[in-house]
Amino acid sequence: MSKLTFASLILYCVSSTVSFAADSIGEKFKQLDRNDDGYLTRSESARDPALWSRFKNYDSDKDNKLSLSEFKIYASK
Repeated sequence: MSKLTFASLILYCVSSTVSFAADSIGEKFKQLDRNDDGYLTRSESARDPALWSRFKNYDSDKDNKLSLSEFKIYASK
């Protein structure tokens, strides 16, 4: 196998993994967002004890709800 083919294969695997992770983060957010308003409230986050206990740490705009972008920060750690 040539170096170019091998490098292409590695790049494809990495990009597929990143894409899968982003999809799974979005799916987890949708599962937690029971009222489908696009935000997670503290009570909705109770289904994920780790998120619930750190909710205020990830609520960067202090509006008492998490947007998908705020949730992504939690999910990426």
